Amino acid sequence: MKRHPAHPALAAAACLLLAGLLLACKATPTSWDSSPIDTSADPEQTPVEHPIGMAMRRDGYDVVLTPRADYVLRGVVLDRSSYYSGWNAALAPCDVAMAWGKLLEDGLYRKISWSQSGRWYWWTYGPGTGLDNAFIARYSSNTHVIPADTNLERAVKHLGKGDVAELSGELVDVGVRRGGYSGWWHTSLSRSDTGDGSCEVLYLRRLKEAGRVYE
Repeated sequence: MKRHPAHPALAAAACLLLAGLLLACKATPTSWDSSPIDTSADPEQTPVEHPIGMAMRRDGYDVVLTPRADYVLRGVVLDRSSYYSGWNAALAPCDVAMAWGKLLEDGLYRKISWSQSGRWYWWTYGPGTGLDNAFIARYSSNTHVIPADTNLERAVKHLGKGDVAELSGELVDVGVRRGGYSGWWHTSLSRSDTGDGSCEVLYLRRLKEAGRVYE
């Protein structure tokens, strides 16, 4: 069967539509900063002395974010995973696992296999690496990211493995209510904890990656 060539006007319209859809899904930098991101130091964390809750509504839930600390995380992206169901996905549509400091020296993080699922991050490594779980936990984290706006959401969703990034905002505790239901998320405030509750919950106000700044 012979295929008829597409009409030039229809083909052009389809290309314009596709380009528009791609642009609609792409984050727009608000500024540029070509200075390097220093991944050698621990994340910066400054306690919030007199926190004031931020109220919002997401997917029918009444939400209050209570800031616990100002926070800046600089490191290499190990993995990023998106989530789509539940109130926590409406707030934090993705998690970003990152490493910094001693775990980046001599490419140590590359000796480890990283993955994410169920709002956790996981690692495996073979014998003879000289690594242990406490060391890995000390210089890596899994962060539940609550973007402050749609542009930041698009930006963080485009982070990929190996990207060097800087994420800034506040670590927050989260409380949600809808009808008779109530839920919560408490952020970690430690870099050495493990297990349930050890992930940071970050209200993201600024992201920098490859010289592009979103805020």
